[in-house]
Amino acid sequence: MGDAVVVAQIVDHLLERLDEVVERSHEAIWAGIPTYARGGEGVDIDLREAVRNNVATLAHVLHQSREIKREEMEMIKKVGARRAEQGVPLDDVLHAYRTVSRICWDVLADGCREVPDQVEATIKVAEAVLRYTDQISTAVADAYSNAQRRIVRQQEGARREFLSELLYGSDAPPEQLLSRAHSFGYDLSLSYLALVGLGPEGDGGREAAVASAVTAAGARTTTDPIILQKADQTIALLPLDPSTDTVMVPEKIAAELAGEWRFGVGGPQLGLEGIRKAYIEAREALEIGVALELDGRVYRFDDLLLYHFLRVDPGLVDRFVVEMLGPLIEYDERRKGELLKTLETYFRADGSVKVAGEMLFAHPHTVTYRLKQIQRLTGWSLRDPEDKLKLHLALRAHRLAESRPNFPN
Repeated sequence: MGDAVVVAQIVDHLLERLDEVVERSHEAIWAGIPTYARGGEGVDIDLREAVRNNVATLAHVLHQSREIKREEMEMIKKVGARRAEQGVPLDDVLHAYRTVSRICWDVLADGCREVPDQVEATIKVAEAVLRYTDQISTAVADAYSNAQRRIVRQQEGARREFLSELLYGSDAPPEQLLSRAHSFGYDLSLSYLALVGLGPEGDGGREAAVASAVTAAGARTTTDPIILQKADQTIALLPLDPSTDTVMVPEKIAAELAGEWRFGVGGPQLGLEGIRKAYIEAREALEIGVALELDGRVYRFDDLLLYHFLRVDPGLVDRFVVEMLGPLIEYDERRKGELLKTLETYFRADGSVKVAGEMLFAHPHTVTYRLKQIQRLTGWSLRDPEDKLKLHLALRAHRLAESRPNFPN
């Protein structure tokens, strides 16, 4: 008999025992790979069908001495994609396919023994089984990986959508948000410290950089931190261990980051509404720190409460600025002067004309002349403590007002 006839006889032996092969394969997978059993009845039914199709395809490939057809391979790839969706690890999926191939070979080997002295045919069957197993394993792994990447993208999109609702508010009831948070591994019943950062422009890896810095800083968190990139701002919500020094953690994180980073800090605050409040505080602290060009890389909301009040009612603040600084603003715009800058520098120099001159690269006489102009135009006295306080606040309020359009909500 020719090899083709002998191979056909061997494969017929496999087809005759198809139901047995399916049962043995199913039992071996179900007992030996726990992730399949955890999938429940749906995976059970799907597994039986997938095994039967797999064994039938192998039999047809062997019987006809051909390669796997495109439609057969597509069916196998779909199984790999489904396993990714079902959460079965890829190693377990490949283990299952190897299990089926091994059982198929056991049955085929029985068929080989029934046709003795047919070594060449037996070798051909063995080679074909190995080739088939290798081909479908590669196809399944590729389909699984593609499906997993798609799932990760979908999950990441859903995660970001959820975090936006968490931070910016949502019509969803709190219990629904808490449930969704749990599905992403977040525990919103904890106390969170919020950081909102601005990193180097053009750096696309800011989210990953902050995540690494949180780890390197040794911040003890009770669960995984929530880190999100939103436009230019990198948001980090840290569920800190109660024993953690919340004052030092932001400083350590900033120190771990290369480049020009600045952070606003809010909280810690407890629970769903607390997280939103901590985030809003951190975002406002960053806005204030950047607008006023404050020293340091970390701006804490609790240290900036005065400036928060200067932002509460923009209409009243603008009215206050015009009342205190209107003539100076108009003068500088009309004559391209530096009266506002001079007054601000004078306050930063703690009232020293000499130091202010050095900071402005101007002669002290020039500074003195400008200060006299300021008093003449505004009618306020730089010798009167009350006038000085109001002028100082007005300068800060003016800076904050100018920064409003630069920070999206």
